Amino acid sequence: MFPSASEILFVVGPTASGKSDIALHLARKLGATILAMDSMQVYRGADIGTSKPSSAEQQEIAHGGIDLVEVGEKFDTGAYLKHAAEFLNSSAQTNKPVVIVGGTGLYYRALTQGFCEAPTAPKELRDQLAALPLETLQQRLRAADPGIIPHIDFKNARRIARALEVAETTGKSLREWQKSNQPPLVTRFRSFIIERPREELHARIAERLDRMLEGGWIDEVRQLVARHGTETLARFPAIGYPEITDWLQSGGDFAPVREALALGTRQYAKRQLTWFRRESNLIPVKMALNDLSSAIAERLL
Repeated sequence: MFPSASEILFVVGPTASGKSDIALHLARKLGATILAMDSMQVYRGADIGTSKPSSAEQQEIAHGGIDLVEVGEKFDTGAYLKHAAEFLNSSAQTNKPVVIVGGTGLYYRALTQGFCEAPTAPKELRDQLAALPLETLQQRLRAADPGIIPHIDFKNARRIARALEVAETTGKSLREWQKSNQPPLVTRFRSFIIERPREELHARIAERLDRMLEGGWIDEVRQLVARHGTETLARFPAIGYPEITDWLQSGGDFAPVREALALGTRQYAKRQLTWFRRESNLIPVKMALNDLSSAIAERLL
């Protein structure tokens, strides 16, 4: 836990829901800092495809949770919490309120409910699991720890691999380790979840995808491949980077790749909503098509 005179405001929700714009308006109104709660924005150089705040926005408002490690480096929930504690303490020391914004449900739960510090598996096992397709990981988890399946995102290869690491290394389910959580870092807070009608959210996903591609996403991936190698980018867990990397190597029509990215993002948004619906302390904020982020932010204060 960290010392603070003001409660933390969380703005969570699915990708492309508009939560980042709302958080920016809140931060401007409150004179607050912003802590990103996004497991992909921690990687340096992966900017367009993870929808990081712009350089101008980061210069205007102090941000945490962004550009912490290189693509390909290991980063987990424990590392995020360590950074979050430092950022929150720094904000408290300067009497700055904090807005935490993002869609990584595991980070949200760890911040507000505590964190299970299960042992890290040997690198050999982590590498082996990282190379397996989702279906194989699912089958392996069904055999190793079927009881945990209802409690994790069963379509998220990284989450499945982590559960397998713990079960196969310690002989205990990750659920057992979670019973001995570290205490939550944030205890005084209000949490808002941004909700939109499904069709509107899907349209926003498509529009944002086109903006990202027009804004140089393919060149960004090309630069990351040159810096870190094809194999590293092919394993990078952020949506779009492996797919664009494969297309850069094989060429051909990009239209099927774009459709795959749109579908993958819609499926990811659905998983995010499923996760957050399990949380009991979220205040729903329903947004209509023409709602302004600034007006919504005013309502949340």
